[in-house]
Amino acid sequence: MAVRLQEIHPAVVHFPIVLLPIAVGADLVGRLADHEGLREAGRQLMPAVAASAAVSAVSGLIAQEEVEAGGRAKDILVTHRTINLAVAATSLAMATWRWRRRRPTAGYLGLGLAAIGLVGYTAYLGSKMVYEYGVGVDAAGGIRPGGGAPLSRGHAAAALRTAAGDMARGLPHAVSDAARGQILPAWHGAGDRPGRGSAEGPAPRVERSERR
Repeated sequence: MAVRLQEIHPAVVHFPIVLLPIAVGADLVGRLADHEGLREAGRQLMPAVAASAAVSAVSGLIAQEEVEAGGRAKDILVTHRTINLAVAATSLAMATWRWRRRRPTAGYLGLGLAAIGLVGYTAYLGSKMVYEYGVGVDAAGGIRPGGGAPLSRGHAAAALRTAAGDMARGLPHAVSDAARGQILPAWHGAGDRPGRGSAEGPAPRVERSERR
């Protein structure tokens, strides 16, 4: 069974979700207990946090081009994407700062705790998109027509070309949405709007022949 492009993102997001609390927690306890080993563990882990967050953000930009999302689901996707990009940028800044200093400051730890909160919230949004709205779920019509390229032996090169194209489109889409004020639309909306996963129920299964 081949992994498809949109499935890479949920497979890699667990790394920053796990590593960030461990890194910040080690620094926090190390600061409170004056434990050099824990502080060094937090310092060493932050580059891994930043790298995994960057991979998650890039795979998310690719995934958004492979899935179908409308209405409230699209608002959640855009908000999820914005927070993921912000966490990736914050992790990189934290890793750069922390690598140059032996001890974490209170401001650094505060920023880390805030980033953990954002990671938890964006993980919730990601699960809501999938389990409530069927985004990325083929059986729920959550894959765009022609999307879902498999990373199998015979299709790997084509899938990588598709991923490059998705990335080339995904970032401009993020910039375009931000320019139109679509930054955190899920925070402003209340309830469901017409579109996938509206109050009328989940989107019906649409056969591929009808979606092309």
